[in-house]
Amino acid sequence: MRGEIINEYQKLNSEDQKTFRRWLWVNAVVGAILLAGLIALASFPGKESEATAQNAAMHTQARASVPERQSGR
Repeated sequence: MRGEIINEYQKLNSEDQKTFRRWLWVNAVVGAILLAGLIALASFPGKESEATAQNAAMHTQARASVPERQSGR
């Protein structure tokens, strides 16, 4: 597979090779920016939003109101 891709790239004229390299470079930069954003979001969690806190409280309250399942064995 890899050899096929390289072979196709080598068949392109110099202008198309230049365009492909530019496209590849832009995609690498965009991917790096997105990765940095994901790492930043994971590394620096902000304050818990009010909606998230309410959702967690409701979930905890709902679990507390459900009786434990008894095993019949």
